[in-house]
Amino acid sequence: MDRLAWLRVILAAFLITAWLGAPLARAEEASPEADTGYAHPEWLADAAWLRDRLNDPILKIIALTPAGEFEAGHIPGAAQIDWPALEIVETGEPSVERWRSDVERLLTDLGVRRDQTVVVYDGGTLYAVRLWWILHQLGHADVRILNGGLPAWVEAGGELATGSAEPDPAPEPYVGEPDEAAIATLAEVEAALDDPDVVLVDARSPEEYAAGHIPGAINVEFARNAEADQPRYWKSSAELREMYASLGITPEKRVIPYCTSGVRSAATYFTLRLIGYERVELFTGSWQEWSSHPELPSRTGDAP
Repeated sequence: MDRLAWLRVILAAFLITAWLGAPLARAEEASPEADTGYAHPEWLADAAWLRDRLNDPILKIIALTPAGEFEAGHIPGAAQIDWPALEIVETGEPSVERWRSDVERLLTDLGVRRDQTVVVYDGGTLYAVRLWWILHQLGHADVRILNGGLPAWVEAGGELATGSAEPDPAPEPYVGEPDEAAIATLAEVEAALDDPDVVLVDARSPEEYAAGHIPGAINVEFARNAEADQPRYWKSSAELREMYASLGITPEKRVIPYCTSGVRSAATYFTLRLIGYERVELFTGSWQEWSSHPELPSRTGDAP
């Protein structure tokens, strides 16, 4: 074989290799419009980025929405689950272990593989972060939030499918590698009450907070992390850092967000980690677990 023929063989092999490797390379890229000073811009996907990769075999899209909303219109190819199926409000070790096993079975049934890029979205509620946190806590390598949710997808001209989804289960059971640093238990929160290095963040509404909260907790409603109007894009890093720091919630602190059942406060966990806070733990049992123990202290009113 002459030199020109060899060059053609080498070039063909290179192109085939590049083509086969393209889906993974694309999935690892950060969404360019999501990078507004965040420490982890790769955790957000914008609608244009997702639309360009809709048929990528390594991509898995999951809607965290009620079944009725999903059937009325969803991103093509998406699977569906709603947050009540993922709930845990008892953080003792046996309960957490059972919950993880149940969640892994759900993920398997949804067809999720650990090597996939998972993009989670909602209808504009910010609740998608609950599933993001679960996958993050299970050590999933690449999981992202669709910034702005389904409204952003529609605004960008994305097509919608209707009806229910019947995803094929994953070929192998989903088995996570739990990150214990991402979760705070009831006992850990109780032990942190008088620790000046710890700040509790109550992500519920001011009305819920005033009706009863954990002593010392600072009220920052989860909705304040995003724009008020739809599509509800995450605010810039600078704006978020200023908001939290002005309330004494600073990056060197150990921060423990909670809400009623760990759904809304997952958005607070995500936001703080997104802007560079490293010591954040979600009290997933939240007020529902805390208030079920009458021996634990609580406080009413607007003050921490």
